[in-house]
Amino acid sequence: MYKETISSLKDLKTISSHIKNLGTIMNKSEDQELKKLLAALIMDLQKMHVRPNFRFKSTPLNLINGKNSEIEELVNYCKKFIIQQKPEWQVLAERNGWSPKLDA
Repeated sequence: MYKETISSLKDLKTISSHIKNLGTIMNKSEDQELKKLLAALIMDLQKMHVRPNFRFKSTPLNLINGKNSEIEELVNYCKKFIIQQKPEWQVLAERNGWSPKLDA
């Protein structure tokens, strides 16, 4: 889910397409923290999209370099697990007390 989230943020899409794709990721994920971060970003994008003076409704853009805090928090959260090469199931398992078996 973490790589998929970053990939979605990098895609060149309209704001409404970003909202739809991030919502799909949020619905597939079991990571409550990821869901919380995605929900915050989706809400921010929806607020932006409904403003009457928002000029980029139909302009494809990527979100990965966005400077708002919701994007930065989401990117940092996902990159942490991508760098550690941890899939979502492992992140969730470790949060619930599981640890990898160490070879002796």
